[in-house]
Amino acid sequence: MLRTLTTLACLVPALALGQSAGAPLRGSSLVVNEGPGDQTEPHVSGALVAYTNQLSLSSSEIRYHNLASGVDQAIPTQGGYDAISDISGEVVVFTRATTSSRVFRFDVSKGGVAEELAPRTGANRRAAAVGGQTVVWQELGYTVEAEPPELFAYRMDTHALTRLSEDTSEDRAPAVSADGQAVVWMKCATTIDGCDIWAAHAVDGGYQVSQLTGAEGEESLPDTNGEVVVYVTRSTVNGVLETDIAWQPVAGGEVHRLSLPGTDTNPNISGPFIAFERWAVSEGTPNFDLMLYDLRTQTYYRLTETPGSESLSDISVDSDGMARVVWTERQDGHLNVYAYMFRLPSGCDVSPSSKDPAAVCASPGVRPLLGTLLVNNSSGASAVVSTEVEATGTGVLCVDNGFEGMRASQGWVWLGRGLQVAPAELGQDVASMARAVPLQGRRQLSARLDDAPGSAFRVRLYGPLSCADSPQDDSFEGAEIHYGEFVPPESLGTGSDKGSFKHYFVPSGYEGKLASGPGLAEDEEVSQQHLPGCSAGGGSASFLGVWMLAAVLLRGRTARARSRVESGI
Repeated sequence: MLRTLTTLACLVPALALGQSAGAPLRGSSLVVNEGPGDQTEPHVSGALVAYTNQLSLSSSEIRYHNLASGVDQAIPTQGGYDAISDISGEVVVFTRATTSSRVFRFDVSKGGVAEELAPRTGANRRAAAVGGQTVVWQELGYTVEAEPPELFAYRMDTHALTRLSEDTSEDRAPAVSADGQAVVWMKCATTIDGCDIWAAHAVDGGYQVSQLTGAEGEESLPDTNGEVVVYVTRSTVNGVLETDIAWQPVAGGEVHRLSLPGTDTNPNISGPFIAFERWAVSEGTPNFDLMLYDLRTQTYYRLTETPGSESLSDISVDSDGMARVVWTERQDGHLNVYAYMFRLPSGCDVSPSSKDPAAVCASPGVRPLLGTLLVNNSSGASAVVSTEVEATGTGVLCVDNGFEGMRASQGWVWLGRGLQVAPAELGQDVASMARAVPLQGRRQLSARLDDAPGSAFRVRLYGPLSCADSPQDDSFEGAEIHYGEFVPPESLGTGSDKGSFKHYFVPSGYEGKLASGPGLAEDEEVSQQHLPGCSAGGGSASFLGVWMLAAVLLRGRTARARSRVESGI
């Protein structure tokens, strides 16, 4: 998933971890491109890698590389300055700068030339991310009131363009789940601070947008696999400034932090694996190395240990267990792109199990979230909601009583025709419930609330965790083996369970209010009326200014990260 590296570092004691080895990673390293010029910003989906190739200050193109065949090709620039790509399946999206900055799509399977997405005169767009049929980007100068970048989601199948943010905050660093159903990004009060993580879920008719983190620290650089959102959290712990990797369910819930001494940044998640970069303060020559973390087994791996810094990493895990990690490394003054391929370790021994439902509800990890219901009695009349789920095995049903409202005492929950929660089990003294439930194919998950106005509860249904054994792969000749260490995360309690967090619904195809209209208020549902965008601010830039800015961003990203660490910012 797309991101731009923003490193906030502090120098702290060397890493000290337990020595319990997890299942080793067995794979091989590959060269993607270490040719002339700078190769940077790699992103991976399956066997395909998309990256930026900058041969000079005034020349930049997007290339795609097949890790299976070794074939490496360029996307025709058509006279533009192309940079900062993302990839999902065989679709590459990127920013093209000419007289303005726009978002383009290129289909690897079809070839030819790239096409602009949702063309609009005077559009100033950048930082596109893609997952499935969903492309998300930043747009500047959409209205006079929207001088800071706003976030738009575009569906390639329906051509619906939807504005996800509408305020004076800075919305940036978007990422999309592989299936295109979840979007996450960082919303900041200014260009440098007051940053929190937000998410948008695709629902019938539009997107449900919600705030996931609050004022307790600074959060940035999110990514999601559709079930978990992972991000950087920066806060003072026991008088020490720490920059760590944290995660929580994308629908909200228990927050966990990988509390390691030092600086961790740029997390990306695919399947159960998080890839991130770590500032190795214990080395003779401190630098960023690449790390992996398995959420299933709480195993931490060090993937690289080189004199240079690895940065701008990404990870992709296929349904068959094949995983690929890509990254940028600076060597002899130039940036190159490399990859590591491995299969997920077998023998997934996970705690907690469905035998401890309360522990699963508190910390579901990568256990699949089959369905979520929010029952809110706003008028005092009976409220009924339902959704269809499908799975087999043993699942875990979680009821969060009083979620975004008062605790309820008259509620029902059904899975199919089976009554799972009766009114006698709820009450003002019951904050939560958890129980193991049988999953028997396709069923309706339903809930009903008969209680005083303002009462509410949430239902979550998690499926069984699938950790199928991976056979020994003999395709990795001269395989590199990386051993892991057991590092359990620290629980930070609930995240978006806090009732003060904002949330609202945006209908599909809503492109924003008129320039004179106010922004979205908390809990406000935007109008169903489709309002056209107007380019009242931030007009088109000159070609020279656009490509010079892009070149500086690309060449300076790693240098900025290094200087901030050295200065202790």
